[in-house]
Amino acid sequence: MQIYGVRIVMANLINPAKQKAIVVAVTALTTLLGLEAASISLGLYQLEKFLLICFYVYLFLVIWQSFIFDLHLKKSYTWHGFEKSFWTALKARFRYMVETHHFLHYQNYLILPAIIYWSAVGLLFLNPFDQTLKQVVIFCTATVLTIATWYLKTVFYDHHGAHHTVRQIIFLVKLGGAYLSFAAAFGLTLYLGVDLLTFALVIFALSFLLFHQAFFQHHYNGYKTVEIFSVCGIVLSWVAALVYLFWNVNYFTGALVIAAVYIACWGIVQHKYIDRNLTREIVYEYLSVLFVVIVLVFSMTNFRERIADPNVPNFHPNVPNDR
Repeated sequence: MQIYGVRIVMANLINPAKQKAIVVAVTALTTLLGLEAASISLGLYQLEKFLLICFYVYLFLVIWQSFIFDLHLKKSYTWHGFEKSFWTALKARFRYMVETHHFLHYQNYLILPAIIYWSAVGLLFLNPFDQTLKQVVIFCTATVLTIATWYLKTVFYDHHGAHHTVRQIIFLVKLGGAYLSFAAAFGLTLYLGVDLLTFALVIFALSFLLFHQAFFQHHYNGYKTVEIFSVCGIVLSWVAALVYLFWNVNYFTGALVIAAVYIACWGIVQHKYIDRNLTREIVYEYLSVLFVVIVLVFSMTNFRERIADPNVPNFHPNVPNDR
């Protein structure tokens, strides 16, 4: 009976589907508990501990995804056999990662999770005492990272063979990651007093990485990829500059405008270079949706709200300054 039970456990550990479920579950719990611990440290004014916790959690997630997620274990019916199979598969994984070509190829799988995770860290840093917002950020981050870990490799390996629903889920994950990154970048810019050029360059870099990751997912390696990424990055940087100049202190709505432009750019680029079915009607459709989103955001935003200027006596943030 005991041997039979061991065999059942071994079968579950070796089965690719069960192994994937275990790895994803560990990823979800690590992200959730790690960010919760970081949030508590931040609320206690322990900034150094907050940064260390975030760093070590991310380091564990990278190692876990890099070396455990794709282990190829052989069948074994004893703990000794499982242990031997595990170390053999782990050594093979290390040899795979050491090769330059494979290592550079694998970096594409880390782009989206890294953007999502560190954007969440930035948002937690900006809201150390807003418990409701912190819990929303932590829950959404853990959920998005879990979904990304579950589906990302499947879609990357066989995007065209993946079910339409799966591809749509990954698109929503990318959209969520883009919005989180734009919100964190804009919020940190306002908090740290970063200049316009630096903020525009950060948005350009984020856009470039997001478009590169999306094209990699679609297995598109055309000769115009760098030009496409650059043009889209310049467009988003220009929009970010306008948001920087005219927006108020609500970085969530400002990021929503940048994310809406990102969706429009990605949709047009996808239909043009990947699906190769771009028409004037599709362009009008994306631009119409973009217009509606921008109108809604503008109608709900108070542009007179500003951070108080300590150099101006009796400055009220909601009253126009006649200086």
